[in-house]
Amino acid sequence: MSESVSLQPLDQFALNDRLANYGDGVFTTMHVSEGRVGLLSRHVSRLVNDAAALGITVTATAIEEVIRTAMQQQQYGVLKILLGSGQGGRGYSRPGQAAVSLAVSWHAVPALYETWRQQGIALAVSPVTLAHQPLLAGLKHANRLEQVLVKRAMQTMDCDDCVVTDANATVIEASAANLFWFKKGVWFTPDLSKAGVNGVMRQFILEHTEHVEVGEYHLRNLYDADAVMLSNALMQIVPVHSLVNAHSSEIHEYSLAPVKALQQSLAGAYKQECIRA
Repeated sequence: MSESVSLQPLDQFALNDRLANYGDGVFTTMHVSEGRVGLLSRHVSRLVNDAAALGITVTATAIEEVIRTAMQQQQYGVLKILLGSGQGGRGYSRPGQAAVSLAVSWHAVPALYETWRQQGIALAVSPVTLAHQPLLAGLKHANRLEQVLVKRAMQTMDCDDCVVTDANATVIEASAANLFWFKKGVWFTPDLSKAGVNGVMRQFILEHTEHVEVGEYHLRNLYDADAVMLSNALMQIVPVHSLVNAHSSEIHEYSLAPVKALQQSLAGAYKQECIRA
């Protein structure tokens, strides 16, 4: 596929746009403050690498230029970039000469995230489970119907966010964030080789944190944890103060202290990865 990139507003998709019709593309959402983009290089790499996994070729240089252009509009907020496979015919197959397209939008940072980072949040377990698809696992692809169903189910639940599992009750992630928990001096996080999104904040935490184990874990591991936290590029690191047991309705309560300590220990490294485009 061509490396040429065309910038198009989100409200002007063509009727045959493959991103709108099939979710044939990838995206990322970046936290921007004082003209600096949090985890900028990781976001660029995500778009390049996730697009390549879908057979879409785009260069880091092209994406960086799009970000620089967008930064001329404002210096604070959430910058979202959608990268798609261009326009095509009625069917699923891509046309041979389709051009890569990029769509950019600005949004407000959710105000509640700051409160969440300080006070923690309550979790429940989503009744919606994730399917296994190793070819898409880890990618931030634009076909997110599973997450739409998770968020819809949350509307009837008394919680701030949900733990999402696969059909085998293996823990995968939260509704729009990655999941970590702490037990006896060790952090744990789910393996995402079958389902889930490998978030840029998750990558950052894994790179800068000692004693983290990645593997397949059951809900019982969460119930038995000393501390639990969520992470993504916008909320960064958010502690969890409680989780409702999916089977007994028992409320498991967690210490915020290990999460607060990790927030503080990573603050300097995070600041170093907040870069002007």
